[in-house]
Amino acid sequence: MDQPTFDKLVVDVTKRFSTPEALLAEQDLSREQKLALLRQWEYDLHLLQVATEENMTGDAPPGTNAEKLRAVHAAAEKLGAKLDPEASGAAKTGAVIKEAS
Repeated sequence: MDQPTFDKLVVDVTKRFSTPEALLAEQDLSREQKLALLRQWEYDLHLLQVATEENMTGDAPPGTNAEKLRAVHAAAEKLGAKLDPEASGAAKTGAVIKEAS
């Protein structure tokens, strides 16, 4: 996928992909682009979890963000990325998805 199109997509991954599996199936994306999108999706889900902890819940049923986060991590592992849950840090928005192992 060309860079301008990718730059628009990374702003809101969920506008184009309903699941991480759908993202993995996209043939127009390189492996690196898929990992970048999964990292962005992970970051967005962490922010939603923080908002939930602060009683700023949206319309999603409880547990939905955690389930999607697990699916994002599973998709990243399918691409060969290493997950490091201990590296997320105290800010609650640190990345668990690392480079390929």
